Amino acid sequence: MLDEKRRLDVVAVDFNTSAIKRVNITGEWVWAFIEVPESYSQQFGTQQQGGFVDFVYTILKRKILGWDHAILNLALRLEHVDYNVGSFVETGGNIHDDVQAIVPAIIFRPSSQTVIRANYWYKWETDLLGNPAAKTAGLLIGISSYF
Repeated sequence: MLDEKRRLDVVAVDFNTSAIKRVNITGEWVWAFIEVPESYSQQFGTQQQGGFVDFVYTILKRKILGWDHAILNLALRLEHVDYNVGSFVETGGNIHDDVQAIVPAIIFRPSSQTVIRANYWYKWETDLLGNPAAKTAGLLIGISSYF
C-alpha cells in the first residue's frame, strides 16, 4: 500500500435536444472534487471541471450511393477542461492548466450502424501559470461500425 484511500466525488449534467429542425444538440458538464494530500503543491488540483457541446446539422437524409437511409451531417464540437479550478494561495491569481478546443466535422452515415467521420481539431492549452497558450491542430478521419 502506497497511501491511504482518498475521496473523489464527480457530478455530471447531460443535455440532449433536437428541438431545432435538423439540428441535434448534445452537451455535458462535469465537476470533480479530489481529495489531495495537504503536503502536495497547488499544481495538484482539488477541483476540476469541463465539458463539451455538440451541434450536429443534417444536410441530407436520403438514398445515397445505394444506401437507402444514408445521412450526411455537419458537426461542431466546443470543448473546455480546467484541470485545476482555483487561485494560488500566495498571489490570489488564477491557477490555469486548462484546455479549449473547437472541432468542426463532416459525417457520413451510410446506415444507422456505420459512421465515416472527418474532424479538424484545433486546441489551445494553457499551463499552470497562464503563459500564452500552446496551439495544436490536426485532422482525424475515422470509421466506426457497430454490429
